[in-house]
Amino acid sequence: MDDFHGLARQLDGYLQAVSALKDDGSDLLCSYLGPVAPQAALDAVCRTLDIRPDGLRLLPLEQVVCSGGACTPRQWLLERLRPMSEADRQPLDARLYDGFVRELAELLGSEPHWYQLVSSGQHSLAGQLGAIWSVFVFGIGGHAYVMHCSWDS
Repeated sequence: MDDFHGLARQLDGYLQAVSALKDDGSDLLCSYLGPVAPQAALDAVCRTLDIRPDGLRLLPLEQVVCSGGACTPRQWLLERLRPMSEADRQPLDARLYDGFVRELAELLGSEPHWYQLVSSGQHSLAGQLGAIWSVFVFGIGGHAYVMHCSWDS
């Protein structure tokens, strides 16, 4: 794994294909943050998304309290936020997410560590990032990537 930007482009292409398949207005993007450990990538995330780090932090994904729709990577990839028809109400096939996880582990050489960008409660990021959003940071060792998921009607 020497071409970190190339890996991000490959993952970004996969996520854009999922966005097109969902056809619900979701926007799923991936970028390489640089040679930084995922848990220490807050400044890099803020630079990439052009937001202020005030009141923000990265929490391990398993520590984030999830409420409502589309707040985990699995939900973002499989659930449609605004189904266009009755047929679209079903989530996408779970193999789509499972394949993403397998591909990610294979490309990175091991299971990545996942973090989520969260607000300390004082500042809403909706105005900066869109109506519904989630930002996930993942990576291994000293390299981090950001997965930015958004939906805005």
